[in-house]
Amino acid sequence: MIRILGDRIYLAALLTVVFLLGGASGLAAAKFSALPSSNGVQVAYDEIYNTFQCPCCGEPISAECCELAIERKAYADGLIDAGLDKMQVMTKYVARYGMDSFRDEAAKAEFRAYLIKNAPKDRPQISVFPVSADLGNVSVRGGVVETIFHIKNEGKKELVITSLATSCGCTTASLVVKGVEGPRFGMDMGDGSNPSRLAAKLAPGETAILKVYYDPTVHPDLRGYVIREVYIQSNDPIDPVATVRIRLNQVD
Repeated sequence: MIRILGDRIYLAALLTVVFLLGGASGLAAAKFSALPSSNGVQVAYDEIYNTFQCPCCGEPISAECCELAIERKAYADGLIDAGLDKMQVMTKYVARYGMDSFRDEAAKAEFRAYLIKNAPKDRPQISVFPVSADLGNVSVRGGVVETIFHIKNEGKKELVITSLATSCGCTTASLVVKGVEGPRFGMDMGDGSNPSRLAAKLAPGETAILKVYYDPTVHPDLRGYVIREVYIQSNDPIDPVATVRIRLNQVD
């Protein structure tokens, strides 16, 4: 059960500053000096570990079952080590990795209700459709395939898309705004290989296109069912990281 103490947390500010942070290691408590504390009690590591899951394995992040889980656990450790309490850790973690990070749907729904309660009514609001696409059979010999999604600002203030990232090096994504396609983003390896951050702005009611590319030759020996994700970071205080998925069956 999520305990919420304090009704006037300025959530929008918390979600905005999170994208300015770097890696989890060496986080200084001074970076969080502007964050209010709901109860002043530091959260237990296991409580956070069991709240969030690895996006590819579905295990608690403490399982360290893959590189994604290891990175997310390290980020959570950095927040806890900095002295943040439970709500502060959860808010910043969700702002970085999105609402789909929760292991439990009830906890996810409760936290989302908390965000909605505290967010400005005239906020930007990202809407992505469809949320998934089935590419069918994809042949290694056929090379790169692509599909598109649509992103619309359903809110009352300007939506700013600040970054894209994918779950694997075989998948890249770009944003088309007003007919102009931007740079392609891939998996965020933390090594500067992705393009610099976006600042794509959508006015209320405006729509952009998200193009997603899958290259089967990155894993030439892979056969079978594949799921890949694209993460869309924006200034939407409720859904700071929207996710779309592609599904396919990789064949010869």
